[in-house]
Amino acid sequence: MYSCKSIQKILALIVFTLFLSLSSTSVASVAIPDVDPTDAAAVAKAKDGMTLFKANCTACHAIDRKVVGPALGGVWDRWESEDKLIEWVHNSSKLIASGDAYANKVFNDNNKVPMPGYPQFTPDQVKDILLYIKNPNATEPAKPAAAAGTAGAAAGGANQGASTWYVWTLVGFLAVLSVLLWNITSKLNKVIREKAGEVVEEESLGQKLFSKKTLKVILLIGSILLVFNIFNGAIDLGRSQGYAPDQPIRFSHALHVGQNQIECQYCHTGVEKSRTANIPGTQICMNCHKYVQEGPKYGKAEIAKIYEYSGWDPNQTKFVRAPKNIEWVKIHDLPDHVYFNHSQHVKVGGIKCQTCHGKVEEYEVMKQFAPLSMGWCINCHRQTEVKFAENKYYSVFQKYQDELKKGTKAKVTVEDIGGTECQKCHY
Repeated sequence: MYSCKSIQKILALIVFTLFLSLSSTSVASVAIPDVDPTDAAAVAKAKDGMTLFKANCTACHAIDRKVVGPALGGVWDRWESEDKLIEWVHNSSKLIASGDAYANKVFNDNNKVPMPGYPQFTPDQVKDILLYIKNPNATEPAKPAAAAGTAGAAAGGANQGASTWYVWTLVGFLAVLSVLLWNITSKLNKVIREKAGEVVEEESLGQKLFSKKTLKVILLIGSILLVFNIFNGAIDLGRSQGYAPDQPIRFSHALHVGQNQIECQYCHTGVEKSRTANIPGTQICMNCHKYVQEGPKYGKAEIAKIYEYSGWDPNQTKFVRAPKNIEWVKIHDLPDHVYFNHSQHVKVGGIKCQTCHGKVEEYEVMKQFAPLSMGWCINCHRQTEVKFAENKYYSVFQKYQDELKKGTKAKVTVEDIGGTECQKCHY
Protein backbone atom coordinates (compact mmCIF):
# COMPACT_ATOMS: atom_id res chain seq x y z
CA MET A 1 0.00 0.00 0.00
CA TYR A 2 1.11 3.54 -0.74
CA SER A 3 1.45 6.10 2.00
CA CYS A 4 -0.33 9.46 1.81
CA LYS A 5 2.93 11.20 0.94
CA SER A 6 3.59 8.75 -1.91
CA ILE A 7 0.11 9.30 -3.29
CA GLN A 8 0.63 13.07 -3.11
CA LYS A 9 3.91 12.76 -5.02
CA ILE A 10 2.25 10.60 -7.67
CA LEU A 11 -0.62 13.05 -8.03
CA ALA A 12 1.84 15.96 -8.27
CA LEU A 13 3.77 14.13 -10.96
CA ILE A 14 0.57 13.46 -12.90
CA VAL A 15 -0.48 17.11 -12.66
CA PHE A 16 2.98 18.27 -13.78
CA THR A 17 2.90 15.87 -16.73
CA LEU A 18 -0.55 17.09 -17.74
CA PHE A 19 0.68 20.68 -17.46
CA LEU A 20 3.59 19.95 -19.75
CA SER A 21 1.36 18.21 -22.23
CA LEU A 22 -1.10 21.09 -22.25
CA SER A 23 1.73 23.58 -22.59
CA SER A 24 3.17 21.70 -25.49
CA THR A 25 -0.18 21.72 -27.24
CA SER A 26 -0.51 25.47 -26.79
CA VAL A 27 2.83 26.10 -28.47
CA ALA A 28 2.72 26.29 -32.21
CA SER A 29 3.73 23.16 -34.00
CA VAL A 30 4.50 25.15 -37.15
CA ALA A 31 8.24 24.69 -37.37
CA ILE A 32 9.79 27.36 -39.58
CA PRO A 33 13.57 26.91 -39.94
CA ASP A 34 16.28 29.47 -40.51
CA VAL A 35 17.52 29.49 -44.10
CA ASP A 36 21.17 28.77 -44.76
CA PRO A 37 22.25 31.08 -47.66
CA THR A 38 24.34 28.22 -49.06
CA ASP A 39 21.33 25.87 -49.17
CA ALA A 40 20.07 26.42 -52.72
CA ALA A 41 16.85 24.44 -52.19
CA ALA A 42 15.89 26.42 -49.07
CA VAL A 43 16.71 29.74 -50.75
CA ALA A 44 14.57 28.73 -53.75
CA LYS A 45 11.61 27.95 -51.45
CA ALA A 46 12.06 31.29 -49.69
CA LYS A 47 12.04 33.02 -53.10
CA ASP A 48 8.83 31.20 -54.02
CA GLY A 49 7.35 32.39 -50.74
CA MET A 50 8.51 35.94 -51.46
CA THR A 51 6.75 35.89 -54.84
CA LEU A 52 3.51 34.69 -53.26
CA PHE A 53 3.81 37.15 -50.38
CA LYS A 54 4.41 40.16 -52.62
CA ALA A 55 1.63 39.21 -55.01
CA ASN A 56 -1.05 38.45 -52.41
CA CYS A 57 -0.20 39.73 -48.93
CA THR A 58 1.57 43.10 -49.02
CA ALA A 59 -1.59 45.15 -49.54
CA CYS A 60 -2.73 44.30 -46.01
CA HIS A 61 0.36 42.98 -44.22
CA ALA A 62 3.95 43.87 -43.47
CA ILE A 63 6.47 41.67 -41.70
CA ASP A 64 7.44 44.10 -38.96
CA ARG A 65 4.43 46.36 -38.45
CA LYS A 66 0.65 46.50 -38.63
CA VAL A 67 -0.95 47.74 -41.87
CA VAL A 68 -4.58 46.71 -42.44
CA GLY A 69 -3.87 43.38 -40.83
CA PRO A 70 -1.37 42.50 -38.10
CA ALA A 71 2.39 42.24 -38.56
CA LEU A 72 3.22 38.73 -39.76
CA GLY A 73 6.61 38.36 -38.09
CA GLY A 74 6.36 35.41 -35.67
CA VAL A 75 2.82 34.49 -36.79
CA TRP A 76 3.78 30.79 -36.65
CA ASP A 77 4.27 31.11 -32.90
CA ARG A 78 0.79 32.53 -32.33
CA TRP A 79 -1.24 29.60 -33.67
CA GLU A 80 -1.72 26.35 -31.80
CA SER A 81 -1.23 24.15 -34.84
CA GLU A 82 -0.16 24.13 -38.43
CA ASP A 83 -3.60 22.93 -39.56
CA LYS A 84 -5.33 25.86 -37.88
CA LEU A 85 -3.01 28.38 -39.50
CA ILE A 86 -3.49 26.85 -42.95
CA GLU A 87 -7.26 26.74 -42.40
CA TRP A 88 -7.15 30.44 -41.49
CA VAL A 89 -5.33 31.26 -44.73
CA HIS A 90 -7.76 29.16 -46.79
CA ASN A 91 -10.97 30.51 -45.24
CA SER A 92 -10.74 32.78 -42.20
CA SER A 93 -14.49 33.42 -42.10
CA LYS A 94 -15.23 29.71 -41.75
CA LEU A 95 -12.75 29.34 -38.90
CA ILE A 96 -14.22 32.38 -37.13
CA ALA A 97 -17.75 31.01 -37.51
CA SER A 98 -16.62 27.69 -36.01
CA GLY A 99 -15.99 29.50 -32.73
CA ASP A 100 -12.20 29.14 -32.67
CA ALA A 101 -11.02 31.34 -29.84
CA TYR A 102 -7.79 32.65 -31.37
CA ALA A 103 -9.36 33.20 -34.81
CA ASN A 104 -12.05 35.36 -33.20
CA LYS A 105 -9.41 37.23 -31.20
CA VAL A 106 -7.48 38.11 -34.37
CA PHE A 107 -10.74 39.15 -36.04
CA ASN A 108 -11.79 41.40 -33.15
CA ASP A 109 -8.30 42.89 -32.63
CA ASN A 110 -8.19 44.04 -36.26
CA ASN A 111 -11.45 46.00 -36.43
CA LYS A 112 -13.40 42.92 -37.49
CA VAL A 113 -11.96 43.13 -41.00
CA PRO A 114 -12.14 39.62 -42.49
CA MET A 115 -9.05 38.27 -44.19
CA PRO A 116 -9.69 37.27 -47.85
CA GLY A 117 -9.49 33.53 -48.35
CA TYR A 118 -6.77 31.85 -50.40
CA PRO A 119 -8.04 28.28 -50.91
CA GLN A 120 -5.74 27.89 -53.93
CA PHE A 121 -2.64 27.84 -51.71
CA THR A 122 -1.28 24.40 -50.93
CA PRO A 123 0.08 23.73 -47.41
CA ASP A 124 3.60 23.81 -48.86
CA GLN A 125 2.96 27.22 -50.41
CA VAL A 126 1.79 28.57 -47.05
CA LYS A 127 4.99 27.22 -45.48
CA ASP A 128 7.04 28.88 -48.24
CA ILE A 129 5.41 32.21 -47.40
CA LEU A 130 6.20 31.71 -43.70
CA LEU A 131 9.75 30.73 -44.63
CA TYR A 132 10.19 34.04 -46.45
CA ILE A 133 8.61 36.02 -43.60
CA LYS A 134 11.09 34.49 -41.15
CA ASN A 135 14.04 34.84 -43.55
CA PRO A 136 13.37 37.94 -45.70
CA ASN A 137 17.07 38.55 -46.34
CA ALA A 138 17.72 35.04 -47.62
CA THR A 139 16.37 36.03 -51.04
CA GLU A 140 18.78 38.94 -51.51
CA PRO A 141 21.57 38.20 -54.04
CA ALA A 142 25.18 39.04 -53.20
CA LYS A 143 25.53 41.25 -56.27
CA PRO A 144 22.15 42.62 -57.31
CA ALA A 145 21.80 43.14 -61.03
CA ALA A 146 19.86 46.30 -60.37
CA ALA A 147 23.02 48.06 -59.29
CA ALA A 148 24.63 47.34 -62.62
CA GLY A 149 21.46 48.35 -64.39
CA THR A 150 21.32 51.62 -62.51
CA ALA A 151 24.96 52.25 -63.33
CA GLY A 152 24.25 51.56 -66.97
CA ALA A 153 21.27 53.90 -66.93
CA ALA A 154 23.32 56.63 -65.29
CA ALA A 155 26.09 56.10 -67.79
CA GLY A 156 23.54 56.45 -70.57
CA GLY A 157 22.45 59.85 -69.32
CA ALA A 158 26.04 60.90 -68.70
CA ASN A 159 27.08 59.89 -72.20
CA GLN A 160 24.23 61.87 -73.68
CA GLY A 161 25.31 64.94 -71.73
CA ALA A 162 28.92 64.36 -72.77
CA SER A 163 27.94 64.09 -76.41
CA THR A 164 26.12 67.45 -76.27
CA TRP A 165 29.13 69.05 -74.60
CA TYR A 166 31.35 67.55 -77.29
CA VAL A 167 29.27 69.04 -80.10
CA TRP A 168 29.32 72.50 -78.59
CA THR A 169 33.06 72.27 -78.01
CA LEU A 170 33.55 71.24 -81.62
CA VAL A 171 31.43 74.15 -82.86
CA GLY A 172 33.43 76.59 -80.74
CA PHE A 173 36.71 75.15 -82.00
CA LEU A 174 35.57 75.45 -85.61
CA ALA A 175 34.53 79.07 -85.00
CA VAL A 176 37.95 79.99 -83.59
CA LEU A 177 39.68 78.07 -86.39
CA SER A 178 37.59 79.88 -88.99
CA VAL A 179 38.58 83.27 -87.55
CA LEU A 180 42.27 82.33 -87.50
CA LEU A 181 42.18 81.02 -91.07
CA TRP A 182 40.36 84.14 -92.23
CA ASN A 183 42.98 86.33 -90.55
CA ILE A 184 45.86 84.33 -92.06
CA THR A 185 44.36 84.37 -95.55
CA SER A 186 43.73 88.12 -95.29
CA LYS A 187 47.35 88.81 -94.41
CA LEU A 188 48.68 86.51 -97.13
CA ASN A 189 46.40 88.17 -99.66
CA LYS A 190 47.70 91.58 -98.58
CA VAL A 191 51.34 90.48 -98.97
CA ILE A 192 50.67 89.06 -102.44
CA ARG A 193 48.91 92.23 -103.60
CA GLU A 194 51.68 94.44 -102.22
CA LYS A 195 54.33 92.40 -104.06
CA ALA A 196 52.31 92.83 -107.22
CA GLY A 197 52.68 96.59 -106.82
CA GLU A 198 49.29 97.38 -105.44
CA VAL A 199 48.82 99.84 -102.63
CA VAL A 200 46.78 98.05 -100.00
CA GLU A 201 45.22 100.10 -97.25
CA GLU A 202 45.13 98.62 -93.76
CA GLU A 203 41.55 97.71 -92.87
CA SER A 204 40.15 99.10 -89.66
CA LEU A 205 38.62 96.84 -86.99
CA GLY A 206 35.13 97.94 -88.00
CA GLN A 207 35.82 97.10 -91.66
CA LYS A 208 37.07 93.66 -90.66
CA LEU A 209 34.05 92.97 -88.46
CA PHE A 210 31.50 94.02 -91.07
CA SER A 211 33.25 92.67 -94.15
CA LYS A 212 31.71 90.08 -96.48
CA LYS A 213 34.16 87.45 -95.25
CA THR A 214 33.10 88.00 -91.64
CA LEU A 215 29.47 87.76 -92.66
CA LYS A 216 30.16 84.45 -94.43
CA VAL A 217 31.86 83.06 -91.32
CA ILE A 218 28.92 84.13 -89.14
CA LEU A 219 26.46 82.58 -91.58
CA LEU A 220 28.48 79.37 -91.63
CA ILE A 221 28.59 79.08 -87.84
CA GLY A 222 24.90 80.02 -87.58
CA SER A 223 23.99 77.36 -90.12
CA ILE A 224 25.94 74.72 -88.19
CA LEU A 225 24.20 75.67 -84.94
CA LEU A 226 20.79 75.71 -86.64
CA VAL A 227 21.30 72.26 -88.18
CA PHE A 228 22.53 70.92 -84.85
CA ASN A 229 19.52 72.30 -82.95
CA ILE A 230 17.09 70.96 -85.53
CA PHE A 231 18.76 67.55 -85.45
CA ASN A 232 18.90 67.48 -81.64
CA GLY A 233 15.29 68.62 -81.38
CA ALA A 234 14.19 65.92 -83.83
CA ILE A 235 15.93 63.29 -81.69
CA ASP A 236 14.11 64.52 -78.58
CA LEU A 237 10.77 64.69 -80.37
CA GLY A 238 8.20 62.71 -78.43
CA ARG A 239 10.37 62.33 -75.34
CA SER A 240 8.98 63.58 -72.09
CA GLN A 241 11.54 63.11 -69.33
CA GLY A 242 10.17 64.66 -66.14
CA TYR A 243 6.57 64.49 -67.44
CA ALA A 244 4.22 64.38 -64.43
CA PRO A 245 0.60 64.92 -65.52
CA ASP A 246 -2.41 65.34 -63.27
CA GLN A 247 -4.34 62.09 -62.90
CA PRO A 248 -8.07 61.49 -62.36
CA ILE A 249 -7.22 60.22 -58.86
CA ARG A 250 -4.33 61.57 -56.79
CA PHE A 251 -2.43 58.38 -56.17
CA SER A 252 0.64 58.68 -53.96
CA HIS A 253 3.35 56.11 -54.60
CA ALA A 254 5.21 57.57 -51.61
CA LEU A 255 2.32 56.50 -49.35
CA HIS A 256 1.57 53.10 -50.88
CA VAL A 257 5.07 51.94 -51.85
CA GLY A 258 7.24 53.96 -49.46
CA GLN A 259 5.23 54.14 -46.25
CA ASN A 260 2.99 51.08 -46.54
CA GLN A 261 5.61 49.04 -48.46
CA ILE A 262 3.16 47.57 -50.95
CA GLU A 263 5.18 45.79 -53.63
CA CYS A 264 4.92 46.99 -57.22
CA GLN A 265 3.85 43.49 -58.33
CA TYR A 266 0.71 43.62 -56.20
CA CYS A 267 -0.86 46.33 -58.38
CA HIS A 268 1.12 45.86 -61.60
CA THR A 269 0.32 42.17 -61.90
CA GLY A 270 1.82 41.60 -65.35
CA VAL A 271 5.31 42.89 -64.63
CA GLU A 272 6.81 39.40 -64.05
CA LYS A 273 4.82 37.44 -66.61
CA SER A 274 4.01 39.59 -69.62
CA ARG A 275 5.24 42.34 -71.89
CA THR A 276 3.21 45.01 -70.10
CA ALA A 277 3.14 45.79 -66.40
CA ASN A 278 -0.65 46.36 -66.36
CA ILE A 279 -2.40 49.36 -64.87
CA PRO A 280 -4.48 48.02 -61.95
CA GLY A 281 -8.25 48.00 -62.14
CA THR A 282 -10.52 49.22 -59.35
CA GLN A 283 -10.87 45.69 -57.96
CA ILE A 284 -7.22 45.87 -56.85
CA CYS A 285 -7.84 49.17 -55.09
CA MET A 286 -10.96 47.82 -53.40
CA ASN A 287 -9.08 44.92 -51.81
CA CYS A 288 -7.91 47.48 -49.26
CA HIS A 289 -10.28 50.40 -49.63
CA LYS A 290 -13.36 48.46 -48.66
CA TYR A 291 -11.94 48.97 -45.19
CA VAL A 292 -9.53 51.92 -45.52
CA GLN A 293 -11.96 54.80 -46.17
CA GLU A 294 -9.80 57.78 -45.28
CA GLY A 295 -6.22 58.60 -46.30
CA PRO A 296 -3.59 60.54 -44.32
CA LYS A 297 -2.98 63.11 -47.07
CA TYR A 298 -6.22 63.69 -49.00
CA GLY A 299 -8.75 62.41 -46.48
CA LYS A 300 -11.87 60.84 -47.98
CA ALA A 301 -11.96 62.86 -51.23
CA GLU A 302 -9.71 60.69 -53.41
CA ILE A 303 -10.94 57.39 -51.96
CA ALA A 304 -14.49 58.55 -52.74
CA LYS A 305 -13.44 58.73 -56.41
CA ILE A 306 -12.36 55.08 -56.23
CA TYR A 307 -15.78 54.19 -54.86
CA GLU A 308 -17.41 56.11 -57.71
CA TYR A 309 -15.40 54.29 -60.36
CA SER A 310 -15.81 50.87 -58.74
CA GLY A 311 -19.55 51.21 -58.00
CA TRP A 312 -19.05 50.70 -54.24
CA ASP A 313 -21.45 52.20 -51.72
CA PRO A 314 -19.61 52.59 -48.37
CA ASN A 315 -22.90 53.08 -46.51
CA GLN A 316 -24.39 49.83 -47.75
CA THR A 317 -20.92 48.17 -47.84
CA LYS A 318 -21.60 46.55 -51.19
CA PHE A 319 -21.26 47.17 -54.93
CA VAL A 320 -24.41 48.89 -56.22
CA ARG A 321 -23.27 49.90 -59.73
CA ALA A 322 -21.28 48.47 -62.59
CA PRO A 323 -17.61 49.56 -62.43
CA LYS A 324 -16.13 52.17 -64.78
CA ASN A 325 -12.57 52.28 -66.06
CA ILE A 326 -10.26 54.90 -64.58
CA GLU A 327 -8.84 56.86 -67.51
CA TRP A 328 -5.28 57.25 -66.25
CA VAL A 329 -3.02 59.57 -68.24
CA LYS A 330 -0.23 57.51 -69.80
CA ILE A 331 3.26 58.65 -68.76
CA HIS A 332 5.75 56.17 -70.23
CA ASP A 333 4.94 55.98 -73.93
CA LEU A 334 7.44 54.16 -76.16
CA PRO A 335 7.14 54.45 -79.96
CA ASP A 336 5.17 51.74 -81.75
CA HIS A 337 8.32 50.45 -83.46
CA VAL A 338 10.00 49.68 -80.11
CA TYR A 339 9.50 46.31 -78.41
CA PHE A 340 9.98 46.22 -74.63
CA ASN A 341 9.17 43.27 -72.41
CA HIS A 342 8.77 43.85 -68.67
CA SER A 343 9.02 40.17 -67.71
CA GLN A 344 12.31 39.83 -69.60
CA HIS A 345 13.86 42.62 -67.56
CA VAL A 346 12.19 42.07 -64.16
CA LYS A 347 11.78 38.29 -63.94
CA VAL A 348 14.70 37.09 -66.06
CA GLY A 349 17.15 39.97 -65.69
CA GLY A 350 16.37 40.78 -62.06
CA ILE A 351 16.23 44.51 -62.79
CA LYS A 352 14.58 46.60 -60.10
CA CYS A 353 11.67 48.86 -61.05
CA GLN A 354 13.63 51.89 -59.80
CA THR A 355 16.29 51.40 -62.48
CA CYS A 356 13.97 52.74 -65.17
CA HIS A 357 11.28 54.47 -63.10
CA GLY A 358 13.40 56.19 -60.46
CA LYS A 359 12.72 56.25 -56.70
CA VAL A 360 9.01 55.56 -57.08
CA GLU A 361 8.70 55.10 -53.32
CA GLU A 362 9.35 58.86 -52.94
CA TYR A 363 6.96 60.13 -55.64
CA GLU A 364 3.80 61.92 -54.56
CA VAL A 365 3.06 62.37 -58.26
CA MET A 366 4.26 59.76 -60.73
CA LYS A 367 6.63 61.06 -63.40
CA GLN A 368 8.89 59.84 -66.20
CA PHE A 369 12.34 59.41 -64.68
CA ALA A 370 14.49 58.24 -67.60
CA PRO A 371 14.77 59.69 -71.13
CA LEU A 372 13.90 56.25 -72.58
CA SER A 373 16.02 57.02 -75.63
CA MET A 374 17.71 54.37 -77.72
CA GLY A 375 21.13 55.55 -76.53
CA TRP A 376 20.02 55.30 -72.91
CA CYS A 377 18.84 51.70 -73.41
CA ILE A 378 21.94 50.66 -75.36
CA ASN A 379 24.33 52.06 -72.77
CA CYS A 380 22.46 50.17 -70.06
CA HIS A 381 22.78 46.94 -72.08
CA ARG A 382 26.49 47.57 -72.57
CA GLN A 383 27.15 47.90 -68.85
CA THR A 384 24.59 45.69 -67.11
CA GLU A 385 26.02 42.37 -65.99
CA VAL A 386 23.91 39.29 -66.75
CA LYS A 387 22.95 37.35 -63.63
CA PHE A 388 23.71 33.76 -64.64
CA ALA A 389 23.59 32.23 -61.15
CA GLU A 390 20.56 30.04 -60.51
CA ASN A 391 18.89 31.31 -63.68
CA LYS A 392 17.79 28.55 -66.04
CA TYR A 393 16.91 31.05 -68.75
CA TYR A 394 20.61 31.63 -69.43
CA SER A 395 21.60 27.94 -69.37
CA VAL A 396 21.84 27.96 -73.20
CA PHE A 397 24.94 30.17 -73.03
CA GLN A 398 27.22 27.28 -72.11
CA LYS A 399 30.29 29.01 -73.54
CA TYR A 400 29.98 31.93 -71.14
CA GLN A 401 29.12 29.63 -68.25
CA ASP A 402 32.35 27.71 -68.79
CA GLU A 403 34.44 30.89 -69.17
CA LEU A 404 33.06 32.31 -65.93
CA LYS A 405 33.82 29.08 -64.07
CA LYS A 406 37.38 28.97 -65.46
CA GLY A 407 37.94 32.64 -64.64
CA THR A 408 38.84 33.51 -68.24
CA LYS A 409 35.95 35.98 -68.31
CA ALA A 410 35.17 38.28 -65.41
CA LYS A 411 31.60 39.13 -66.38
CA VAL A 412 29.07 38.82 -69.18
CA THR A 413 27.06 41.87 -70.17
CA VAL A 414 23.72 42.07 -71.95
CA GLU A 415 25.61 43.22 -75.02
CA ASP A 416 27.63 39.98 -75.00
CA ILE A 417 24.47 37.89 -75.39
CA GLY A 418 23.07 40.03 -78.21
CA GLY A 419 21.43 42.82 -76.25
CA THR A 420 22.52 45.53 -78.73
CA GLU A 421 21.35 43.75 -81.89
CA CYS A 422 18.77 45.84 -83.78
CA GLN A 423 16.22 43.04 -84.11
CA LYS A 424 16.05 42.53 -80.35
CA CYS A 425 14.04 45.73 -79.95
CA HIS A 426 12.97 46.49 -83.54
CA TYR A 427 11.24 43.91 -85.69
